[in-house]
Order: sequence, then structure tokens, then C-alpha cells
Amino acid sequence: MRTVRIKFEDTDDLVDVTEKPALSGLDDLNEFEHALVDAARTGTTLEFRGSDVVDPVEISGWNHTIRAQLLRELVLGRRGPVDPRGVRANGFRIVGVLDLDNVDACAGMKLTECHFTEMVTAWNARLPWLDLSSSELPGFRGDLSEIEAGLWLNGAVIVGAGRGGAIDLTGTTIRGPLDLSNARVANESGVAIRAVGLDVSGDLSMSGAELSGFGSRGAVQLFRAHIGGVLVMRSTRITNSAGKAVHAGQLRVDGNLRCEGAKISGDNEVGGALSLLGAYIGGDAMFLNSEILNRSGLALDLEHAEVVGKIFLVRRGLCPRSDGETCKKSAFIDLNGFKFGALESSPGEPVAWQDWLHIIRYHTKSYRPGPYQVLASSERSAGHDGNARRILIAQQKDIHQRAPHALGSWLARCSHRLWGVLAGYGYLARRTAVALVFAMVTVGALGVWAGRVADGRHHVAERVISFGSSYGQPCSVIELVGLGLDRGLPLASTGVRARCDLNPDTNWAAAFTIVIWLLQAAIWGLATLALAGYTGLVRKPT
Repeated sequence: MRTVRIKFEDTDDLVDVTEKPALSGLDDLNEFEHALVDAARTGTTLEFRGSDVVDPVEISGWNHTIRAQLLRELVLGRRGPVDPRGVRANGFRIVGVLDLDNVDACAGMKLTECHFTEMVTAWNARLPWLDLSSSELPGFRGDLSEIEAGLWLNGAVIVGAGRGGAIDLTGTTIRGPLDLSNARVANESGVAIRAVGLDVSGDLSMSGAELSGFGSRGAVQLFRAHIGGVLVMRSTRITNSAGKAVHAGQLRVDGNLRCEGAKISGDNEVGGALSLLGAYIGGDAMFLNSEILNRSGLALDLEHAEVVGKIFLVRRGLCPRSDGETCKKSAFIDLNGFKFGALESSPGEPVAWQDWLHIIRYHTKSYRPGPYQVLASSERSAGHDGNARRILIAQQKDIHQRAPHALGSWLARCSHRLWGVLAGYGYLARRTAVALVFAMVTVGALGVWAGRVADGRHHVAERVISFGSSYGQPCSVIELVGLGLDRGLPLASTGVRARCDLNPDTNWAAAFTIVIWLLQAAIWGLATLALAGYTGLVRKPT
């Protein structure tokens, strides 16, 4: 308001008159607008429940209509004091753009089950709170705004257009919850929810929501967003036929991530349909009973992400029709650099580590050592050393199958495979010990066999004193076993060869000697592997 000095015609006196500001064409308030002003002063809710009205869109003229400009004037205090409960209306048609740009509102607004003819814009605004639950609107722009108590869009239907998104919360700070549960948000030419750099101190709930966008930027953008509470995506449906479904790279969630029963579908060659690249989850991450699909690339991108608590992920969400070891229908996941606290499975599901091992082997596009090492470390920390060894053995098999070039030449690959058979790649020392015992039994049996093979009147193995005579003298079974051990053991000597040995004049002596040399070399190698395995002298490969 301002004061002006005027002069009346019938007097020479000057009179100061206070000039009231124009109300921008809002002097002629309809009955509902008058009632809304009164309700705002008393903190009550103005409700319309006309039984003859089926769809608020069909209402025309002034009937059951409130102009958006009046709502702006109310929260700016231009219509007098507003009760701390705020401006509250239910079931009305809101005409015009609800322009809250740069507004420092004196009260919050609760406009539920309303139909907005134009978008709601609150760029760089400061709002105590805003509730648009179950309303219909052609877009919400709230980027760079600050909302104190929370933003409620649950059950809302928001159909927008353009690259800015049907909902734009870029750089927005919400000191409370953000509720999008059961909302329907769609954009056929861009992002459904654009929330880059969003900061929510409470929970972000998208349970039961249906979100669809179009384009390479993703249907839902949570890049570098921060959620101070829990991120809930139970039974959420998110689709994008031309890019990522959810772009949440470097997302930070201080609580749990609950993505149970969700269906997330994208079509993107770079990155995943659900991209959590470099994300941080301070609690548990739950993906039980979810389906994550990408027609052109990764389904789930967890590269360099970290889950401090437990991760719940069963392979059924990636290969719903898996048959044994291989998968008839595989979705891929990136686990390079991914860290987690522990694994967990739901009742009736396979053992968690076996499930996860299957995912690493059959649902990653290329061999990476990191996922195996992290899984083995997790099992070892839980006291399951046997599981850890099986995981690391599976890693070595994967190297041989998917990255043989990393092993070197064909000879190195053959040695690697033989090492796996005999020693479990250094993780099964007992197998090496068994192989060593078997080799020793073999050389003993070979000595007995040599004593049974005849060459004329002599045997391949016989008493030494009969080598030059016409007839050979056979050795006892004990002497023949000792002969095999004496020749086969690298550093041991039984002394039996002074009485019983291979007759060098027989035709088969050379053949038996060569076989014993080979077994001796094998015993040398097995003994070394067994010693190294039990003492940990050999560094396990990664």
C-alpha cells in the first residue's frame, strides 16, 4: 500500500489518502474463493463433494473453481493472516498456473483431489510444506526450492512433456519426506522425475508408483541425490523404451534401499536399466521378487557401489527360468568394484552365497576378479572358510573359461587346468595330499608289477644275485613294494635295492624306469604343493 495526497474540488485542503493495491482482477471472488479465504484464516479444509460431478475436468466457468492466483496471494499474506495449518482445499478445479516462483510462503498448502488446468511451478521457492495428494496436474516444477516439512505427491496423476520432466526437483532441499507412493507420472518426450542433486532428509517413497519416461537421460533421475532415510520402491513400475529406467549414479541413501516386487524396464546399451554406479547404501539393499530388464545392455549396474548392510538379491529376478548351471534367459549385472557387508536370502530361496556365485559367473558380461574376492571375503568373515575356498576355485575356473588369454600360452593353460585337478588351484591341500598318497601307492604297485612281468627266464624285477645266471630269482611282494618306493621317492631309500632291483638286461626294464621317473617327478611336485598348501607359502592367484 502507499499514501498519496489529493485535492477535492469543493475545498482547497490537501488530504492524505491511503491507496490500496489492485488485486489483479481478483476483486470479484466467487463463492468458493470467498470460502477459501475464510477457511485459510481459520485453518479449516474447504471441501467440495458435489454428487453430480464425476470428473472435475468437466466443470466450466466459475462453478466449483478456484483461481491459482488467489492461492499465491494467500500464501504471500496479501489476503490477511493465514492459520499455521495452511491453505487447505479438497476436490476443486484450480485454474491457471500456480506460480510460486521465488515465493517465501507464510503458510503451507494442502490441495488434495484437485484438478489443475496448468502446471505448478515453485522454482527457488521457500515453502513450509506442500501436499498435492491424489490431484491431477500437467507438471510440477520445484527445482532449487526449499520445502521445510515435506512434499506429498502420493496418488497424484502428473502427465508432463519436455526435457525438464513431468516433475522437476533438481537441486531441491526437502527437510522431511518426499512421498510419491501410488503416483502416476508420465512424460512421452522426456524425464518423468528429474531430481538431480535432490536432498531429502526423510524417506523417499515410490511404492506402487507407475513412472514412465522417454529418452537417454532416464525415466527417473536421482543422480547425486541424497536420501537421509529409506528409499522405498516396493511394487514400483518404471519404464523407458529409449534409455535407462532409473539413473541413480552416486546416489547416497543413509538408510535401507527397499526395491521389492518392482518391475524396472529400460532399453540402453550404456549403463544399466537400474543404474546405481558409485552409489552408497548405508543400510540394507533389498531386490527380492523384482524384475529388472534391459533389452540392449545391463539390467543392474552396481559398479563401485557400496552396501554397508546386507544385500538381498536372488537370481530368479535375473533368470526367472534358470535350468541348472546355465540360464535360458539371462539379464546382466555389473559387479566390478561392488562392496557389501553380508549376503542374505529370503525363506525358500537358495543359499545366498551360491545364488550370488551363480550371478557372478553367468550374469556378468566378462570375467572380473573383484566380485569373487569380495564374495569370498564376506564368507570368510562369517567363518565359512570352506565356502570361501569353493568361491575362489570357481574364480579360477572362470579365468580358464572366459579369460584364458590371461593365463598365457597353451602350455600354461594346460598346467593351470592340471593344477586345478591335482590341488584345487592351491585351495584344496587335502586333495594334493590324497594325490601324493595315490602316487606313492602307484610306484609301489609298479614295483610289484615289474616282479610279475617275465622276459624269458628272468623277470623285470628280481634278486640282484640272479642277474648273471640262467634263471632269475623272484623277489618277495614286500621287496617289490620297497623297490617301487625306493626308486619313486625322491629323497628316501629303503635299502631294498641291494637285494632286489630292475634287471637292466630285460627288454622292459627301460620302460619301467621311465615310468618310475615320471612318477618321481609327480611326487616331487605334489609334495611341494601339499607343503605350500598347508603352510600358505604359495600366494593364491586372483
